[in-house]
Amino acid sequence: MDTELWSLHKTLLSNKQWHLIREAVRREIAFEAIFGSAVPQLEDFLAVLNIQLLPTVAVVIQADTAGTDCFDKRVIKFRQRDIYNRITAMLDEDVEGIITVVGRENIFAITVGERDVVILLPVDLRDGQSAAKVTAKRYGRHIKAHLTKNLSYSISAGIGQGYSFKNIRQSYFEACAALNYKFYQGNGAVIHYSEVSWGDRENQRIFIEFETRLLATVRRGDWPTVADTIAHMLDAAGGKRRIHPDVLKVRVLELLTVISRGVMELGGDADMLLDLKIRSGEEIAKVTTLPELKVWLTGIIGEMGALLTEKQQAAIVRAISHAKQFITENYQQDISLEELAKREYLSSSYFSRTFTEMVGMSFTDYLKTVRIKRAQALLLTSGRGVADIAAAVGYQDPNYFSRVFKLVTGKSPLQYRQGN
Repeated sequence: MDTELWSLHKTLLSNKQWHLIREAVRREIAFEAIFGSAVPQLEDFLAVLNIQLLPTVAVVIQADTAGTDCFDKRVIKFRQRDIYNRITAMLDEDVEGIITVVGRENIFAITVGERDVVILLPVDLRDGQSAAKVTAKRYGRHIKAHLTKNLSYSISAGIGQGYSFKNIRQSYFEACAALNYKFYQGNGAVIHYSEVSWGDRENQRIFIEFETRLLATVRRGDWPTVADTIAHMLDAAGGKRRIHPDVLKVRVLELLTVISRGVMELGGDADMLLDLKIRSGEEIAKVTTLPELKVWLTGIIGEMGALLTEKQQAAIVRAISHAKQFITENYQQDISLEELAKREYLSSSYFSRTFTEMVGMSFTDYLKTVRIKRAQALLLTSGRGVADIAAAVGYQDPNYFSRVFKLVTGKSPLQYRQGN
């Protein structure tokens, strides 16, 4: 590139046109430094724009969200653009004297993705990373303080360590990791990468314990306890030895899969549960803090419970009706609760509990009652022996039949026949 020709073109452009061209080139340089390889003819661009590629730190700034705002793309995109405009205006005005120190041309700002704004700030690395951290955090706090004036929402910032400009992508990735840490620190944080500390893999064992407890609770249909158990799990995961948010989110999705299996065992609609799980995978990625995750997860669990309740009630009424009819028609056979539950695609524990609640007696007592009533009829209307009648109503041991008969009626089979 001919720098003299560029200088000639510059004189022919208005200040506004030149400013737009310069900013476009600067954004391209910043983007390529982080995500690309190299900008063609970079040295010529830098010479014309009077840019020095000094040692630099990346600062990733993010508008905070609360509640369901984290799922609203319009809100997130508006705030990102708002922050970017405020940053460029701040740099042009030399707020807090940052520009005076490092030079406007040596500071880069770009938007990344749907949420983040990245600022590349020069730092002095001659005294090491510790001194650079102090400077970078001071810059971060100044920028945050200025940006949040008259804002209806808060912002958070993650700061990487200092590197030569050609290695700035490492600082960017560190800044993203630092910003991830606001998951536990909460909104409005300014976090340096050196302050980030995640728990080890041993902490993840808590999920195995909670998985077992959750599945048992779901099978009982105790949804309030399900919500409480998950809240305790999240509190444990966010304790002193914190689990990385990305790992935690994966574990939460695994737990939702476990819960959905339990819901399906209870008669939940498989297609609707699949849709809910797909949506969960999309939404959880947008959650940025532990309180947001708690609120979101409570809502998802509530949806699973509501999804199950109506269908479950109809299904269990139908299942118990079928079971009673089957017992009436097949009482003489060897009938098990597990067999009937399997016929209705329900877990045996849930079927047993709801049978007792709806019929007023346990499955075993109901089967026993039906058999003894049939035995009473045979004792009064036929001359068959007790052993024969016992076999006819499903008891192969006449002595056991006699004990059960007396327990139900208060009389032995012969006493019952003689007395009536």
